[in-house]
Amino acid sequence: RDWIYISCKSLKELEMIKQMLNKNDRCFAIIEDWMVPILTAGRNLKWKLSAMRLILPSGVFVPAPAHELSTLSSNDAEFIYKSSNYIDFLSIEYTKERIINGISSCIRIENKLAAWAITQDDGAIGFLHVLPEYRRKGFGRGITLDMVCKVRNAGMLPFVHIEEDNYKSMRLALSLGFKKDRVVNWFEIE
Repeated sequence: RDWIYISCKSLKELEMIKQMLNKNDRCFAIIEDWMVPILTAGRNLKWKLSAMRLILPSGVFVPAPAHELSTLSSNDAEFIYKSSNYIDFLSIEYTKERIINGISSCIRIENKLAAWAITQDDGAIGFLHVLPEYRRKGFGRGITLDMVCKVRNAGMLPFVHIEEDNYKSMRLALSLGFKKDRVVNWFEIE
């Protein structure tokens, strides 16, 4: 998909941006709630995914992870893609691109991926996944801590997008000091 990202602060500005769009502009990413009805007016939604953006303030202390961590390689892309709950929104190519050009962290057990995370194209810490057989060992926490440190070392503010009914991820982010910022949406117009 060719995603359209829009950042603006006023209705007037959004209306000007909307005038520049054409009928082929159908996939939108990280759109704030107030923008959705304006961008979709007179058109039907094919699908919509909403998530809470949470930001980790710069003054929040983050302890060192307790696990041995490494980074992902492009050879991990297919496995990560096939393990994802978001196959409809991802591709192996995108996953590989994010591994190569983003920030990543993983835990391997006997050279097998057990847990991982990668930054999304907007800089959000994402793709967090722990294989079922490795859950409840603190791997998700360790990966997230490592990602926060790496993102901060790159001079960026750590943030995540979490679906609000993903209680485990939400609880993890809040326990690390992330603060709710706003709801953002991904959607496709028919």
